Parts: sequence; structure tokens; C-alpha cells
Amino acid sequence: MAKHDDMEALRSETVVASRVLGGDPFLVLHGGGNTSVKNDEFIWAKASGFDLGSLVPEGLVQLRREDLNVLLEQDELSDIAMMDGYASATVLPDQPAPTIEAMFHHALPFASVLHSHADAIVTLTDTVRGLDLIAEVFGDDVVAVPYVMPGFELAKLAPDLWRRSGGRARAMVLQHHGLFTMGDTVAEALELHLSLVNRAEAYIAAQGVNIRAQFDSSVDDLKDNAGPVAKYLLEDLLAQSTEQALVVLRCDDAEVRAFVESPDLKRVTSLGPTTLEHVIRTKRVPLIGDDIAQYVQDYRAYFERNRTEGDGLRMLDPTPRVILHRELGLLAIGTSKKAALAVMDIYRHTIRIIHAAERMGGYQTVSEGQAFGLEYWELEQRRLK
Repeated sequence: MAKHDDMEALRSETVVASRVLGGDPFLVLHGGGNTSVKNDEFIWAKASGFDLGSLVPEGLVQLRREDLNVLLEQDELSDIAMMDGYASATVLPDQPAPTIEAMFHHALPFASVLHSHADAIVTLTDTVRGLDLIAEVFGDDVVAVPYVMPGFELAKLAPDLWRRSGGRARAMVLQHHGLFTMGDTVAEALELHLSLVNRAEAYIAAQGVNIRAQFDSSVDDLKDNAGPVAKYLLEDLLAQSTEQALVVLRCDDAEVRAFVESPDLKRVTSLGPTTLEHVIRTKRVPLIGDDIAQYVQDYRAYFERNRTEGDGLRMLDPTPRVILHRELGLLAIGTSKKAALAVMDIYRHTIRIIHAAERMGGYQTVSEGQAFGLEYWELEQRRLK
């Protein structure tokens, strides 16, 4: 573990490494991923709401590790209680909340921990072979962790699996989630991170898919070129939505067109998002076609099917955030252009990940209940209230 005198340099190096990861859309998209650096007394973890690609030193929140140890020793802890514990452990006043995964970072006995949602890593875990494929590709170089929700459960499980594996691996692959690498220095953790992603990309390329191929820029605002079909869809979408305004972006490039015309479209899209955090932006499944009323009905049924009596959950806007349309292509919907662009980016990556996973035996992701658990996460619900 780094000495206290080394921390200013290590924090600066962590900011640089964060920007390296966050500046690559094939590693991190729209706020995903997190990083940290620590010594025996303190951990500096990425703040929630800060983007890795543009991280500044103020985006690393300092917490007392002694306080985090007290939290980690508990058998059970709700996410809200954990975030309140983070607030109590924060050294300076008026600081933003750290990432929900700060406890996980704290539990790993390395100075530097880096986390991304790399497309290539997620693709391998989103296959029917899942963690077995991870073992085939990486062997003992990583510890494979079955899916659990981010938060306290993950902070307890993943470090325990790492210790039980012998504690030699410097990386963990989390199913339907991403990659964590650890090092005694930031440079070690970053070099290993990029190396493992390269290995995953090479494996996928050998199956015939370039997961890192650049996307073209063929995205425009649907209303700018709205024919009769698009105008009807926009009107119906706004009529059914609980939002005051929506922005709809369109892409119909060759990759989207091949996906929309795929005979397996309904099956693969019904399975859910490629990585669970995306469900908050894209919802669990897209609308195929233009029957928004049916989508709304199905979404309400999904909400009622997965909630529990007396949970106090507030249903989100039931209209789709992604539409796959034979004539229009891929439509991405958000309450602002920024939000719609995030949905568009995520789903274009999703299309490619699904395609690659299908080439490797079949796409498989989280269950409906697991997706609902994150879409209606208590932390997200608290923000809405």
C-alpha cells in the first residue's frame, strides 16, 4: 500500500488513468466506470456524477477507511444506509457522494483500482457460456465473479472470491458488468486493464466481429426529416408519455439496418440490456415497430409483475427509450438531446455486442427481475422523490 507521502502523485496519476479509460467509448460510455487510489488511512474514490473522460482532481472523494471497515463488517446493509455511511466517512465537508462501488474498491488490498464496462469484456460475459468463456480466454489471470447488484453485496462477494482463489490475480471480471484491475501503482493497474481488454478484443475478432470498429456519424433529429410515418410516431409517443418533452434521434446505417432486419430481432432484444447500468437510460427492452400503446401496456405489466406490495415505488415514464423500426431504423429517445444521444450511443454498442455474442453461441444477459432491481434501485427512487 502506498505511503501517505506518495498520495498527491498517485491521485494525479489516477486522474490521468481515468481520462484514458473514460476517453475511449469502447471502454466507458456516459458516466460508466470508476477509479480509486488509497493508502492505509484513506481512499480517494471517483465521485458519482463525474465523467471519467473529463475527471478533475476534485472528482476524487476522500473517505476514512476506518469508517468503511465498520460498514464492511456488517452482515447486511441497504444501499441507502451505505451511502449515508459514505457521507459520514467523507473527510471534507460539502463533497459529492462517491461511487456506490467505493466499498468494493476499499476492500481490495491494492493502492490502485480501475473499473470499466469495456465492450469486449461485457460481450464475453453476455454469452451462454458466460463465466466459462472468461476462464477459457483469461485462465488464472482473472477471477470471474457471477452477477450481483452493485453495492454492499458486491463489496462482500467479489473480494471474498478473490481471496479464495489464492489472491494472486490482479483482475476480476464481473458478469454482465465489466472489468476491475488492481495494482500497487496506477501504471500497473492501467497497463493490465488495457492488456486484458486487448486480449478480449482479439478473441472476439477471431470469431469474425471487430468489436472496436468505429461507428459512422449518421445520426440526426427525427423531426428534421419527418415523413408521415415519423410524424405519427412522434405524436403518439408524446401523447402516451408522462414527460413534458422528448427528443428523438435516428440512425439507419448498415449495421442498424442489418440488425433491424434480423430474423432473430424479437428474441435477442427481449433478453435485456448488455450491462445492467444501461437499463436506467434505455429501459430493459426496446419497442419493435410502432405500437406505443402496447409497449406502455406491457411496461405497466412489467412494473406490477416485479414490484412488491407496499414498496412505495414510483413508476417511471412507461414509453420506450429505444425503438427499432423497419422503415425508420434505430430511434433513441430522451428528455433532452444529451439524454437521447446517450441512449443512441449505448444502443449502437448494444447492437454490436449482441451480434458478437450470437456469433459465440448465443446472447444471454440478466433476468427480468435483476433488470427491474436496477431500474427501480432505491437510490434512483430516492433521487426521484
